[in-house]
Amino acid sequence: MHTLRLLLALLLSGCLLAPAGAQLRQPPPYRILVTNDDGVRAPGIAAIAQILQAIGTPIVVAPSENQSGKGHSIVTTEPISREELTLPNGLRAIGLSATPATTMNVALRNIVMPRPDLVVSGINRGYNLGFSVAMGGTVGAARMAAMLGVPAMAASLAEAATSRDLISAAEEVFGAARRIKQYGLPPYTFLNVNVPPVPAGGYKGYMITSMAMLRGGEESFAEMKHPSGRTIYWNVWKEGMSAPKGTDIWAVENGYVSVTPMRVDETDPTQTETLRTIFK
Repeated sequence: MHTLRLLLALLLSGCLLAPAGAQLRQPPPYRILVTNDDGVRAPGIAAIAQILQAIGTPIVVAPSENQSGKGHSIVTTEPISREELTLPNGLRAIGLSATPATTMNVALRNIVMPRPDLVVSGINRGYNLGFSVAMGGTVGAARMAAMLGVPAMAASLAEAATSRDLISAAEEVFGAARRIKQYGLPPYTFLNVNVPPVPAGGYKGYMITSMAMLRGGEESFAEMKHPSGRTIYWNVWKEGMSAPKGTDIWAVENGYVSVTPMRVDETDPTQTETLRTIFK
């Protein structure tokens, strides 16, 4: 009994040390898969991958070419080619000839093993706000990751942003990623983060928002005649539209970093009981 008490006392006092040469087990590295829809050579992906090294190991897998506006479209009937390259900041990257959603699907099933702890899609050149969320490949990649059970975040910046804005946006997106690392996300949930250009007085902080029920700008189609005689249409987009307070569009227009929680499940539970009475 005396010997047991002595051992316990030594253990609690820290006098009993591990044998020489023994090493404490280190936690596994926090692995972050970084992707986008602007293409693997876009400046936004290099900027966020660079700063994410402060909290983990970034692994860059993105479309080889610009895939903006592809939403959640997928590749099903064409072979997907792979290229390996080095980004301007020295990080290694993989480019795939696929849409953002398919790029994510291939990355999580065939390339990044074991699966990463977090997916960051961006930083996109151009907001993903309001109804545009359904059309953005940046969001499509994050949604695909969430479908496959990996915490994910889409990150976007105003299209007219400067290099200084991109650096500041990377810092804000990093802050969001750090919080996900610390607190996690519920299953099948991902974040849609939109960062405005740096306001004169600096950002007002993060705002948890809802998706605005509008597009965030005015869209039209200019009708023209092709030299061949065919009629063609050019998409014309004009940024700017007011939205209710608390929405993603309102937040960025007022100097906040918008953080919108999104779910893979698009069921509308408010209509369930009403529809049950209709579809008897």
